[in-house]
Formats: sequence, structure tokens, C-alpha cells
Amino acid sequence: MVDGIGTCLRIADPAFSARLTIGNAQRCRRRHIGLAHGYLWLGMFLSLTGFGFVHEALGVGAILILSGAGVLLLALVRLLQLRLPDSGLRRRRLP
Repeated sequence: MVDGIGTCLRIADPAFSARLTIGNAQRCRRRHIGLAHGYLWLGMFLSLTGFGFVHEALGVGAILILSGAGVLLLALVRLLQLRLPDSGLRRRRLP
């Protein structure tokens, strides 16, 4: 059944099906992992900068700490989604 869908796709839209290769998928995945790592660094920088500002300007420091923690959390969730493609949402069927 899946082979039939692939064959129909190649016949209907050969330009689109040519872009759907394993190499393109791996490049896209590496790019997303790199972006997630960059957001981890950004979140750490914002949090540490916020801790530095807490003693001088409490409001600015608190906002930076909270935004840094939010960026860290979102980047970590995204990184885990990218590294673990079957991340627990599917249930196993019992035999």
C-alpha cells in the first residue's frame, strides 16, 4: 500500500518527490538540532545575565531569568523531540 502511494506521488508530482530524500531529511534534522542547541545557549545566557542584574535592577533581572528559563525549557523539549522520534505518545499493542 505504501509503495503504491509512493509510486502515485512520483507520477503525479516528480519535482516534489525528488525533494523527499533521506539526505534532505537528515540535513533538516541536523539544522533543527543545531538551532535547538543555539536556543539552549541563548537561554543560559539570558538566565545568567538575569542573575547578574538581580542585585542592580530587580525587575529586569527577574524578567531575564524567567525568559531565559522559558527559552531553556522550550529548547530542551524540542531537542528531546528531535532526538527521540518515538517519544512515548504511541502505545504499544499487546500481543
